[in-house]
Amino acid sequence: MNLVGLMPCRNEDWVLALSARVALMWCDRLVILNHASTDDTDRIVSQLTGEFKNRVESLYIHAQQWDEMNHRQQMLQAARCYGAEISGATHIAIIDADEILTGNLLSGIRERVAALSAGQMLQLPGYNMRGGLNRYHLNGVWGQRWFSTAFKDVNTAAWKGDKFHAREPQGVRWEGWKPVKQGEGGTMHLWGASERRLIAKHALYQITEALRWPDKDRDTIRREYSQALVGRPWIGDSPKSWTFQHTPDDWWTPYFPLLHHLHVDAEPWQEAEVKRLVAEHGTARFQGLDLFGVA
Repeated sequence: MNLVGLMPCRNEDWVLALSARVALMWCDRLVILNHASTDDTDRIVSQLTGEFKNRVESLYIHAQQWDEMNHRQQMLQAARCYGAEISGATHIAIIDADEILTGNLLSGIRERVAALSAGQMLQLPGYNMRGGLNRYHLNGVWGQRWFSTAFKDVNTAAWKGDKFHAREPQGVRWEGWKPVKQGEGGTMHLWGASERRLIAKHALYQITEALRWPDKDRDTIRREYSQALVGRPWIGDSPKSWTFQHTPDDWWTPYFPLLHHLHVDAEPWQEAEVKRLVAEHGTARFQGLDLFGVA
């Protein structure tokens, strides 16, 4: 098995030096797509390439526009033809830059990936962290999640189209395989470890959709990207009903020597980008959105 992880990132220097090293603890190789980063990402990628030699390949996208499907497809193509001296990927792992496999699964994760048959998608419990590294959403819209994590490569699999947040490639009718139960480990999503970053990201998501699809209903955009703060009140899900669970010690223990690479409280780049776009396009362009006071 040649397991290659795909990791897209833009200005993720607050976490990339950690998450990439964790990914390389269970993936044979890693393809990092650096999308127009202006922070310390370039230096971190260069450092990783030197440290892990032939195990890290980097792609750089200069265009500012976020073209998620094309970016993911470029990583997949790179994994399939990693280099003349290295065989292409047989299995693919999908890992966002702010995601960490729980340490208790490290010893058995490769065996689980190797056991996949064509058309199966390994799905692991996904834990959306909130307010730090040791607390995750237990219920509501952000609790009891499943993250598509790895698949045996199929030549029809491809990311395509103009849309956001499509984690699984199209072209295959995926059958989910869930060998790990909720609460027993999975993927820690550092999504809300910093409330400031969480708010800034969702403000930028709203602006990005309004610019990409100017005819899209503003109420729909606002409602989609306000759920991180207000839940889904139209179905009775709200912060008042949310409960949280502390992470078990063994989820983080193997990574203690690496935690100096993590900077949860670093300034979110999305704040400056939101302000820049509002100044460039004018506030009228974004009427009806909730930018949470970022702009």
